[in-house]
Amino acid sequence: MSNDLYMPPSHSPSVKGGGVVPGVIACVLAVLGIVTIGLVFVPLAALLACIGTAIAIKDQSGSGIGVNVLAWVLTLLGVVTSPSLLVLLGVTALS
Repeated sequence: MSNDLYMPPSHSPSVKGGGVVPGVIACVLAVLGIVTIGLVFVPLAALLACIGTAIAIKDQSGSGIGVNVLAWVLTLLGVVTSPSLLVLLGVTALS
């Protein structure tokens, strides 16, 4: 067995695109929160964006980080466009 084929477990390559799937689901939920019931969909989008961001940073996946940044932008837009979430957060000046 050749030495250049052996790769120790600590240096195994990371999964390509880690965190993309939770990021895409978070984007869909955030858009649903913008156009429908923000009180339901935006918190779910924020939860999945947290999970996707953590996975993408852990796996050092550029595409995963990019999708999750988009998910965070859409989630913040969902918070701003939802009067019930603004009141819940105590930001009554914007509602």
